[in-house]
Amino acid sequence: MKGPVRIGLVGLGSIAESTHVVHLKSSIHAVLTAVVDVDADRARAISKTYGVEHYFQKVEDMLQKVELDAVMICTPNRTHIPIARKCAEKGIHVFMEKPIGTDLEEVKSYLQFAKERNVMTMVGMTHRFRRDAQILKAYADKGAFGNLYYAKAKLFRRRGTPKGWFTDKALAGGGAMMDIGVHVLDLAWWLMGMPEVQSITGKTMTGLGNYETKYTTSWKSSNRQLNKKNVFDVEDFGAAWIRFKNGVVLSLEIAWAVNGEEDEGIKIELIGDRGGAALSPFTIFTEEDGLLSKQHPIYEENLPFKDEIEHFIECVKNGSWPLIDGEDGYEVLKLLKGIYDSSEQGKEIRYE
Repeated sequence: MKGPVRIGLVGLGSIAESTHVVHLKSSIHAVLTAVVDVDADRARAISKTYGVEHYFQKVEDMLQKVELDAVMICTPNRTHIPIARKCAEKGIHVFMEKPIGTDLEEVKSYLQFAKERNVMTMVGMTHRFRRDAQILKAYADKGAFGNLYYAKAKLFRRRGTPKGWFTDKALAGGGAMMDIGVHVLDLAWWLMGMPEVQSITGKTMTGLGNYETKYTTSWKSSNRQLNKKNVFDVEDFGAAWIRFKNGVVLSLEIAWAVNGEEDEGIKIELIGDRGGAALSPFTIFTEEDGLLSKQHPIYEENLPFKDEIEHFIECVKNGSWPLIDGEDGYEVLKLLKGIYDSSEQGKEIRYE
């Protein structure tokens, strides 16, 4: 493709403004051509502040009036696939924030539809673009840890439940697992080599709910039109034991709010018969010449959001395949749905 990639941004929440808009505007290979938000005043304000030529309240109007090469979708989870399908109908490549959607059959149908129209789909799993994660992935891929047999992944917030559409199941499709659990699960699964699931035992629950702890702050959705009634019908805690067909087991623990120690970031441990690793801090555990070794690789940190967006732009421009495509997004959603199904049914979910 010659010239910059023309991109439309749908959904102008806080994350979209602070990351997607900023990095799209700074890219020399793309131009942010249009923005869309159900809040017309916000769309107008973002357009004016950042010098975006077109703004709309409806996706359909943007697709009808503006020529685009790609669209980035940053709307509530339930709306990802319907918007993506409208873009695919026009042959427009799609980036959507995690998770890919909330319904497996809907996602499967969309992916087939996009494939038929040669539309590329990328899912925003930012942590795959972290420098430490990519170095660890290289270690794992070359077999530095031997045969992996166990992994742990965890992210606990002490009081970090977001406010807005995130707590409304009709919009989000789930709570902590859908919001932050998807990142933790995807990163661990990717580092493990993306094995095929065999069975899942999961438990999700609302432990603290809509707490009123004094002197604490939470991330709040900038779109006041969504979840006006402050619905809270999702889980704030989840845990799972996932067996994969290659024999590896993953233990997963997630919480928006919990009466326990808060993690500074995603915690992951990989354990193999020749070595192991941990994030964070990034540590490699090996035995060399009969001696135990504990290493902390030295590296310069990067800006994962920026690299993720530039990667998407490069894929559109050159026709290359994204680091995380729609099929990966589907498999991660399948794991998430398995956790919810196991919790609701009170039993292990097995896969053929």
